[in-house]
Amino acid sequence: MKDNNQRAFVFIDGNNFYFKLRELSLGLDGKFSLLNFNFREFSKWLVSSNELKEIHYYIGALKRQKNNEKSEKMYANQQKLIGKLQQQKVYISFGQLIQHPDKTFHEKGVDVRLAVEMIRFARQDKYDVAYLLSSDTDLVAAVEEVQLFGKKVQYVGIAKGQSFGLTKAADDIRLLRPEDIQRFF
Repeated sequence: MKDNNQRAFVFIDGNNFYFKLRELSLGLDGKFSLLNFNFREFSKWLVSSNELKEIHYYIGALKRQKNNEKSEKMYANQQKLIGKLQQQKVYISFGQLIQHPDKTFHEKGVDVRLAVEMIRFARQDKYDVAYLLSSDTDLVAAVEEVQLFGKKVQYVGIAKGQSFGLTKAADDIRLLRPEDIQRFF
């Protein structure tokens, strides 16, 4: 996907990207933190000769729970990440983050929001190529819809945990390696 001067949007499934990035960065010195990751420079590198127009980051919004130390810490960390993303001119879209009775947190509506915006921006002709950083096969239908508007989609993942549905549906794929991401920390 090296079409010169193509308008590019980067769509990042935040939770999915976090776990993939953490997996890739296990060999890095120091503690892994998204707060140390340069999303803007990474996105510029990713789109290479294309023109980076916008970066969109999708995440479940944490709600502050008083007298819950884990919740307070997670909320504070998410607020720091939001600030970091805003400094890098990354658009943030929120779904919900719901705590189940077993005390685990699950995102709701994040993938739907990503899919809707990917389609909406394609329909509005805001980009020529979408770089999709997610391994969620639920997004295959959105990829196919975007392609009906004449847009290209590059699926960006990692080999371990690669989405074969997105691999088949996308126009191009890029599987990241640890050496690809190290320079952005």
